[in-house]
Amino acid sequence: TDYDDNKNSPAPQRFYNPRYDRLVNNELKYNLSYLSIDLQSNAVYNADGASITPPVDLDYAKAHCRIWDTEWRGAGIPPVICLEGNDEPSFLHVLSGKSIRSHDYYFVHRRKGRWKQTLIRSSNHQWNSGHLALDAKGILHAYLIVGDGHLEGGYMDKHGGGRIEEWISADKGSSWKKLRDLYPNQKPYEGWRFNNVQPVVRPDGSIVEEMLLFYGWKDKGLPEASAFLLHE
Repeated sequence: TDYDDNKNSPAPQRFYNPRYDRLVNNELKYNLSYLSIDLQSNAVYNADGASITPPVDLDYAKAHCRIWDTEWRGAGIPPVICLEGNDEPSFLHVLSGKSIRSHDYYFVHRRKGRWKQTLIRSSNHQWNSGHLALDAKGILHAYLIVGDGHLEGGYMDKHGGGRIEEWISADKGSSWKKLRDLYPNQKPYEGWRFNNVQPVVRPDGSIVEEMLLFYGWKDKGLPEASAFLLHE
């Protein structure tokens, strides 16, 4: 994603977002680019397999690596990557929508040589971090952080959080349906929020099937959270 590191001696005009006709903060990241690195040869390639010459700055990425111009829709959290057959990448990306305070989850994938973006459902914050996985049967699973209305305020809530929903697609991401709510037993954790769904990874980098990690909290003002391990 494109990020303007406008922190030291910031220039206010660089925070201007023409889509929303207002100044925004420096957390927003725009667009989506892709490149891969061969760790044995250190060769760098874009999504089409063309050789890339590092270092890669924003202008070079726009010309050679960009796969989605988000038209000034942005988010704080980078997208999640999932590798399908033949190491073909797909992405789960949350972006702002009709306003800077509304957000949506998209599945980004390439079909017949063209990159497509499929809307899954709405979300409530730009820092909501989900997970995307492909199972042995070829079904895609998207774990989404959702909520009612824009989440704001408090030490914890300012970086997102909500309920966890699992959505699935049996047609390679062309359509999605909700499978279930996925969070701890509701009664003892009523009023809690959750975020940062991620897989359990072995030392060799492989993913442990049917295990997920995430964290949750109840008091939005305290810098405290509990970790949860889901094992099915």
